[in-house]
Amino acid sequence: YEKLKDVIPDEFVTLLPVKPGYNHKFAEVTAENNLQAKCAKALIESIKNKEGLDMMLGSLDPLPDGAIDGRELDPVYPEAKLEVVIQTILRVGCKSISHISVALNRFRDLIMAVMPNQDAKVCCLKITFSFFKTNHQLMCIMIEKYLNFQLIEPSCIVSWIFSPYMLPHFDRLYLWQMLDTTIKFCIKRCDRIKVELEKSKQKLSDKKEQEAGAPDPDIAEKRKQLVQAAEEEVDHYVKLLEDAERSQKEVFLIVVQRFIMILTDHIVRSEQESRYTQTLWFRCTRDRLRQTLVKYRREVKRYMVTLQTLLFTPEIEPKILECFTQFKGYIA
Repeated sequence: YEKLKDVIPDEFVTLLPVKPGYNHKFAEVTAENNLQAKCAKALIESIKNKEGLDMMLGSLDPLPDGAIDGRELDPVYPEAKLEVVIQTILRVGCKSISHISVALNRFRDLIMAVMPNQDAKVCCLKITFSFFKTNHQLMCIMIEKYLNFQLIEPSCIVSWIFSPYMLPHFDRLYLWQMLDTTIKFCIKRCDRIKVELEKSKQKLSDKKEQEAGAPDPDIAEKRKQLVQAAEEEVDHYVKLLEDAERSQKEVFLIVVQRFIMILTDHIVRSEQESRYTQTLWFRCTRDRLRQTLVKYRREVKRYMVTLQTLLFTPEIEPKILECFTQFKGYIA
């Protein structure tokens, strides 16, 4: 950023984005965050003293187990505690990408203790985005870290991306980079498990051949045990693949469903308020739907029947249905 700023002529400096950084909510104590700031300070001290999980959670006891502002949450999760934990861990690890990785790995149990359900995980993403609101590159990296450390499921990330909180960012590239990261994670996970499954099947085949050629009963018994272990390994990877493919299908269906929902909502509200429908935001979002279908056509083709039966029905807006009709023509 500094190098770019040095070479840009003075008359263009005002076009530069805000300097990348982070926004630590509890850096300053205010009347609104007084209790959370005190708990954040206590948590940092607990971390410095290398105390255990129980002690770190104990530093959060003064905070309520529900929402920050006292509203009802369904399902319930400790929003106030979650914000302190995520803000503090990100503050500890924000020096570099490697520091962030170390912090997430070290405090994984602490994070999971205050993030018990999907709503809490969506809230975690919202807190993280607020922390890195001027550093979108690091936010994209955080999405990858959350996935790799199995802290947040892909479906939660998709739900957050398409939440009302993120709609104003739909014309920004970083948002779609995060969506691509999430979808690619699902695809690569399935591909990786398929490779391991094929290796396991080949291993099982080899073990069975060795069992058939055993020269005496003792060796045959030992090789039979090896075959059983190989069969269990194959069953393990089959189950992993089924779970991964189910998760991948869920992600694609949620993505398409949310696209349809937000585009439909925009059209309906625009018509009710007599506003122009084909805004830049609408065109960008609709084209992102087209791009997603085409970019991941190999995977989308597997779900065509489900998409046509449940989502792209004749009842939806023609401007949205047109995207699917064009896609069907493209892959025909």
